[in-house]
Amino acid sequence: MGVGNVFVFWVIYFAPTLIAWFRNRPRKPVFGSIGQIFVLNLLLGWTVVGWILTLANAFGLNPVAWIVLRLFKAAPSGPTKGFPQGAASSSTNTVPCSPCGGSGSMTCSSCSGRGSWYDAPTGATGVAQLHTCPAYVSSGRIRCAYCGGSGRVPGPI
Repeated sequence: MGVGNVFVFWVIYFAPTLIAWFRNRPRKPVFGSIGQIFVLNLLLGWTVVGWILTLANAFGLNPVAWIVLRLFKAAPSGPTKGFPQGAASSSTNTVPCSPCGGSGSMTCSSCSGRGSWYDAPTGATGVAQLHTCPAYVSSGRIRCAYCGGSGRVPGPI
């Protein structure tokens, strides 16, 4: 195995980290910091799924939250064993979602609801740095993952 092959392997292995680093230079958003992407790439890059998720994060996407939200929507809301077909799903016994207060959206934890912010001027130039939310929420609000944005959850049986 030649030195060139080893170099190509490591470049491909750390491609998500390199992409995140190059995207961060012109201030294009990445999901998480470069350090977080590097650690994920280092620890989970050997698995194909971990490498693909790290690559998605490098391009500013968060597929894990999207997948979890879809799984919770597809999962049954309660035990259906012993119920007639469709009886459990046709129940209208819902209550307001407590994490979001029934609004269907929550304040983004990454930006604390600001969407973007300026860091205090540092260094000799005294230039303030504008940072945008890494979760792509300019409004500072994100869809509630618990209720899926509906504001309602199944109530007690």
